[in-house]
Amino acid sequence: MIYFNNAEQAIRESMARFKEANLAKMFKYRNKLVDYYQYQNTQQYIDGYFGGSLQEEIPLYTTNITKKIINRISMVYKDNPIRMYNNEQNDDITDLMLRKNYKLKNVERVHNLVGTMLVHVLWNEDEEKLEYRPVLEYEVTLNPDNPMEVMSVLYPMQKTTDDILHHQEDKFIFWSAEEHYMIDSMNKITQLNDDNVNPYGILPFVTIQPNCVIDEYFNIGEGADIALANQQIDISMTMLQHHIRSAGGQMFVRGRVDTNNIKLGLNKVVVLEDGDLGSINNSTDIGAIMEGIKHQIQHICSNHHIAFDFGIASQKSGVAIKLENLELLEAREDDVEKFRMVEKDIHKIEQKILDVEMNLNLPDDFSVDFAEIDFPDPDKEMAQWDWWMKHGIKDKIDYIMEHDPDRFENREEAIEFLDNRIEQRGEKTNIFSIRPAQANANTP
Repeated sequence: MIYFNNAEQAIRESMARFKEANLAKMFKYRNKLVDYYQYQNTQQYIDGYFGGSLQEEIPLYTTNITKKIINRISMVYKDNPIRMYNNEQNDDITDLMLRKNYKLKNVERVHNLVGTMLVHVLWNEDEEKLEYRPVLEYEVTLNPDNPMEVMSVLYPMQKTTDDILHHQEDKFIFWSAEEHYMIDSMNKITQLNDDNVNPYGILPFVTIQPNCVIDEYFNIGEGADIALANQQIDISMTMLQHHIRSAGGQMFVRGRVDTNNIKLGLNKVVVLEDGDLGSINNSTDIGAIMEGIKHQIQHICSNHHIAFDFGIASQKSGVAIKLENLELLEAREDDVEKFRMVEKDIHKIEQKILDVEMNLNLPDDFSVDFAEIDFPDPDKEMAQWDWWMKHGIKDKIDYIMEHDPDRFENREEAIEFLDNRIEQRGEKTNIFSIRPAQANANTP
């Protein structure tokens, strides 16, 4: 990856690298990780290990462990963060961002799965809002003075069909700070803007790197060993099903018999005129195989700071759960700092795009507050609420609003709900009511 003197040179070099074996191999491996995460045709990755007639007797056994572990370790966007503009929330700005929290939660998970990736910030003309897309297959040109600084991006345009009988020409989208256009495999350029100019003057992409990055641009993510373990467990589970299937032993007949007259079954009697019927018992220890599979699952979970006990342990307190997940929480702190920088880089791109598309200036003062992770402890929570109510810090209205925030948009709705409950139960008037009529009635 080298610095380019002109855009034409950059295009030629980027397209050539797209066809190189190493890059193609990396993209193929990423597709495998995505297949395991989406649980999409993962049988293909273990099919070659089971030949002969085995698959005629039992199907391949596959599981979806990859998604469960990746989602578990992706904790930055577990709850929606609070974004502040000039030290306050701004719903008008937030409304211009199309499903941003949902998209970035997905981006975090995909990043943990594959490693180095891009987030493309773009303008959705139909919705007239900002949109956020993950980019996994792409080629970059880097600044030789800063090998982690991206100077241009080339990525394949997504095809509109998966039909193998319908072929579409490979097309690529090129971005640099100065230019933006589409190009095909024959180097034919199609204009997307006047004079192929990038209207924003910056690359509308943010690179997300794993925490372990040193000096290489492309790096693998957490999903590398998770998908490999998933593959090994699928192989082991298929072998386990085979041994369970053959636990009754292999039937055999000794002597001269007519095999067409032999019918086996639990409720059938086999009569042989000239021969013996027997079985060869399978001595495989199925329990040992199951313990081996459990060990594989626990080992991969331990590698990613996840406590896993198959639900054997009794109910644990919030403090005990927090101590068990201490390493996971410490790893999250590193991820929070990383995505705080990502959010600020995204904000700079949002400023440029909104300035061009809507003539709107976003404030330079931007910050993001990621929610803290807390583990449930019913006794501690009850004691906390008792103390708050006793000292007048919070009341019943605060309690029902906090535990059902989607139901009550404001305090008045919560009070009306509590009034209705009190009337239905024939109790005294709600002491938390703030209706004017009730206030006047209490006035001497």
